[in-house]
Amino acid sequence: MNGLFLAAGSSDYAHGELCELGGVRGDLERLRRLFTRSLGYAAPPALLNESASTLRGALGGDPEVCFDGDDTVVVYYTGHGAGTNGRHYLLCADSDPDRPAATALGTDDLVRLMHERGARRLLLVIDTCYAAVGAAESISEAAHSVALDLGQRPQVYVDRRLKAFSVISAARDYERAGDSRFSEALVQAVSSEACGGARARQLMLEDIVDHINRALDRSGASQHATHATLLSDPGGHPFFPNPRYTHDTPPEGVSLAEQRALLKSRDGAASGARPASPQPLTPDELVGRDEALARLETWCAAPAPPRRWLAVTGSPGSGKSALLRALSRRLARSTDARTEVSASYLSVDMRHRWLEDLTREIAVSEGAPPDTPPEQLEAGLRTRVTPYVLLVDGVEEAGAPGDVTEPERVARYLNGLAARVGQMRVVATWRPAGQDDLHSHDDVDLDGWAEDDRDALLQLATRLLLEPDGPGSAGGCSPRHAREAAPGVVRRSGGNHLVLRLEIQRLTASSAATVRSVPADSASESPLTVPEAFRRALAARCSDPVVNALLTGLAFTHGTGLPWAGGLWPDTVSRMFGMTLTDGHARDALDSAAPFVAESLDSAGRSVYRLHHEACAQVLRDDAAKIDGADRMLRALEEERVAREAHARKEPGRFTDPYLTEHLPRHRSERPGRTTPRSPAVPGPGAPDIAREEHLADLHVWIRRLLADGVEIPPHLRELVRTTILITTLRTPRIESLQDEQGRKSVTVRAASGESLHVTEF
Repeated sequence: MNGLFLAAGSSDYAHGELCELGGVRGDLERLRRLFTRSLGYAAPPALLNESASTLRGALGGDPEVCFDGDDTVVVYYTGHGAGTNGRHYLLCADSDPDRPAATALGTDDLVRLMHERGARRLLLVIDTCYAAVGAAESISEAAHSVALDLGQRPQVYVDRRLKAFSVISAARDYERAGDSRFSEALVQAVSSEACGGARARQLMLEDIVDHINRALDRSGASQHATHATLLSDPGGHPFFPNPRYTHDTPPEGVSLAEQRALLKSRDGAASGARPASPQPLTPDELVGRDEALARLETWCAAPAPPRRWLAVTGSPGSGKSALLRALSRRLARSTDARTEVSASYLSVDMRHRWLEDLTREIAVSEGAPPDTPPEQLEAGLRTRVTPYVLLVDGVEEAGAPGDVTEPERVARYLNGLAARVGQMRVVATWRPAGQDDLHSHDDVDLDGWAEDDRDALLQLATRLLLEPDGPGSAGGCSPRHAREAAPGVVRRSGGNHLVLRLEIQRLTASSAATVRSVPADSASESPLTVPEAFRRALAARCSDPVVNALLTGLAFTHGTGLPWAGGLWPDTVSRMFGMTLTDGHARDALDSAAPFVAESLDSAGRSVYRLHHEACAQVLRDDAAKIDGADRMLRALEEERVAREAHARKEPGRFTDPYLTEHLPRHRSERPGRTTPRSPAVPGPGAPDIAREEHLADLHVWIRRLLADGVEIPPHLRELVRTTILITTLRTPRIESLQDEQGRKSVTVRAASGESLHVTEF
């Protein structure tokens, strides 16, 4: 995809009523530098102080030359703007503010000019006073005109149809824009890790505008940027590629500190610098488990179908996830080496996900629609004549945090799938033996499986003391001190890889002196547990209660994690603990607690954050149980939803955060009957029937479970249930019906004041 950035502006005006704008030149250069250097756009020289006719001709370009189908076009204008009779105009060097239709350039004309040149993806950035008038007009009037012209002359517009079209306005329709405030805030937003970490390919338009407004508020500006999207590209948000994204990011299972160090090391290697260690330790390297890995490979390659799953068990930190990642790499190499692919494999992480997510990923890997019913998907898998290896990590962590039913539901499905589908080889992490009936003598129990290399943990401890976060990081001690401290670390770990890493994080927290001063540990010292090791490491690295609060918020999140973009993470934790947290606090937390946090992607492709290891998240949840942490999280999310929806009503184009849309219902079902407290009141006429609303919610959950569990339902009833629409609110909705002259009925469903509708279609 090619990007083209077109910039224009006026700082000097012939008409005396229009004052000079000293910041225009800087705005044009600032954004041209942003789009060319950071975002990879091409850009011709900016058009400065041109007349309206010259500007129209220059932006319209050569009529014989059109944009390519893959081009993304961004048009930026800065200067004076005026709104007249519902239209917005860009005032050029020769414009008369009293005669804008004759002497200025209509903002909506930018859409037509770019469309005539064949723009497929178009973003307008209007940095003028009252710019929101221009955004609304550009989208409604110009889009209507373009669509009409397309219908009348389709042969002219073959393969020149707009696919993505958005507008960013520097100020609302009644606000004046401050000089350079908007351009400075836009550069700051794109440059901020808050809008996207190293894994997100694109920066969402909504998050950028939200960050701009936060920056404008901090600067004391009275303007507020707005945005609107007419057309969304199915491929995502194409206008702002993430400047921090890199295609070779390490696996999602590594900590944020390891991810940063590895990327820094790769950057150093690319520039010719040598890594700090002669034998760099990759973040997810498997240590001391070669025999277990060979066992799993043999299982996956067995000619006869095993007819049951293979469970990899062990206590938290025993290395189950690292073992599956190593197996996945082996399978990938063996598949790439074959001239004819005879087998396929799929790796799925089930942490805080549901069985439906698993079947969806299996369906996609088989080329089937994501919503393929499980029974139909299984029937298709039975027709396979080549092996299908399914690696499932985190089964014991499926569902909501602390859920006990969803993990067993997933485990029984996997066990049954392996038994019923002849070519399936299922390897999955599972809880230790003795806790249910899903184990067999074939299980790989890492707690009972001795390390095949006795010196492996000692070597690991020595290397991590030198580079605690992998290549590119520094532990602050010499090789000699690392060798001296390593035996004590290994004894305190008791063979647990997670405890070993946490203890090293504690020792390397401040300086090299910390490691040098560690006394020779007694051989009789009791090994640490994971909670003890995590609390020690956390206290050494970040004892600030603000950091602890932000990490606790992450511990209660569902799915892949909580987004920083849009401020949902700090805003939710602020409500949880009655604090006032900002992006600066979140940034400090990710810096000081980077070894304990992981970055992932959500369904919208945004960077989200969670605790690196579920055992550490459980420690924080246990600590927060004294203050009803789960209830606080639910109330905070509910309040945040209400606040954001109220804000969206004032600013059209705002969106409901995907996390709230996807996971808030899960938080509610996790805390049945414990939602936002209601003030006791005597029911009066028209008072909502709270009991009825709770029964409707129960019915909603029952129907979803009924469909998910595959219960046999008569076809006619199943069709009725699948097309049912359930509308719920915290209070009773109001339904209005109106019949027109032709007998057609229009039904409107309204929420009570201050509430929002929740619509679920089955």
